[in-house]
Amino acid sequence: MKIAVAGKGGSGKTTISGTLARIMARQGAAEVLAIDGDSNPNLAMTLGITREQTSQVLPMPRTILQRVTDEQGNAKTILAKRPDEIIHDFGIPTPDGVTLLVMPGVGHAGAG
Repeated sequence: MKIAVAGKGGSGKTTISGTLARIMARQGAAEVLAIDGDSNPNLAMTLGITREQTSQVLPMPRTILQRVTDEQGNAKTILAKRPDEIIHDFGIPTPDGVTLLVMPGVGHAGAG
């Protein structure tokens, strides 16, 4: 099952996402993965990681993506690793059993 939470700024997306992930993990859902793609990532604290620990939470490196050209000459972006490898290498365990991934931010215009 995949759930995406979207909305305008300040509408409670992070709170809803973190709470939902924690409840699902506490109720025994297998492998709950929460991905923080916000430009101001705060999902870690909502998932129970302390403020001190959040300073150690690093976003995934951009090297997980590769730019390749297909047979027709079209450029596309693909994952450099399998999803399970990305989760293993960059996933952060949280107190309730949710695994957190933090997406890299946009460094400058045109970088996204």
